[in-house]
Amino acid sequence: MNPSDLESLIQRKLAELPAPKAPGTLLPRIMAEVRRTGRSPWRQRAWTGEVRQRQAVRLAALTALILMGGLFVDWTSDGRVGSTWGLLLATAEEAAVGAGAMVHESRVLWRVLLEPIAAYLVLWVGGMWVFLALLWEALRNMLWEGSVQQ
Repeated sequence: MNPSDLESLIQRKLAELPAPKAPGTLLPRIMAEVRRTGRSPWRQRAWTGEVRQRQAVRLAALTALILMGGLFVDWTSDGRVGSTWGLLLATAEEAAVGAGAMVHESRVLWRVLLEPIAAYLVLWVGGMWVFLALLWEALRNMLWEGSVQQ
């Protein structure tokens, strides 16, 4: 029997098989899980599972709270922050300034050190992937198909 006849025979036999059926316990388990997650409080649900509009509303409310909190900063006469909330916001501002400086320094390092050789690195890594794929295919053909033919 040649390979094309064998392939068509296998295709016919597979087409004759009945469609796989789900176990009888699958639907009750799914429904129980849906009921369980539907009853959990909003604070225990995943953020990614929320509806996009609800995510947008929560993000807008959080942004409004942070911006309104900036109105309550109590600066003392010597330039320091007097309240705990103001101290928290001032610390967040310092962290944001530090993060901005770190991003700027990362850009400088990229432009000076990595950008000139990035194309060569991409080509080298791509070449290595091609080489490894060819090596894998050669080994697979040599070892696996060689053993089948014997």
